[in-house]
Amino acid sequence: MTDAASSAPSETPAPNALDDAGRKHGPWQEHFASGTVSAEGTYEHGVQQGLWRYWYRNGRLKAIGVRLDDTLDGFWQWWRENGAPMQEGAFVRNEQHGRWKRWHATGQPMDDGEYDHGAKVGLWRRYHPDGSVRDEKTHGPRAQQD
Repeated sequence: MTDAASSAPSETPAPNALDDAGRKHGPWQEHFASGTVSAEGTYEHGVQQGLWRYWYRNGRLKAIGVRLDDTLDGFWQWWRENGAPMQEGAFVRNEQHGRWKRWHATGQPMDDGEYDHGAKVGLWRRYHPDGSVRDEKTHGPRAQQD
């Protein structure tokens, strides 16, 4: 997991430019009313692309991951406001896919398992807040779409 404290916003403000059609284009930053950065990434003619980062008002990193054509696509990580890990896993065009892990506020694991295009598959484990195994469940393969 990436160190949440090491991912500060860019020192140089993004230009927040618009293309000829008035769509967001290029490096972009969103800000809280206080002026601190709440989100940072890139738009290509109004569409979010590439690495995006989001922060809490206290300046700690909230989430980081890749967007493709305005969808979550690739590995994403989220943290709690205190900097502790919350969850991590990958997407394929907004569908959870691959290994996922979530943590309790205590820092102990909450659950972990695999997704296949949005459906839980295989062995999933859930944990008590103290980290001991609560239960295990095996999910079958994802139903095939026509």
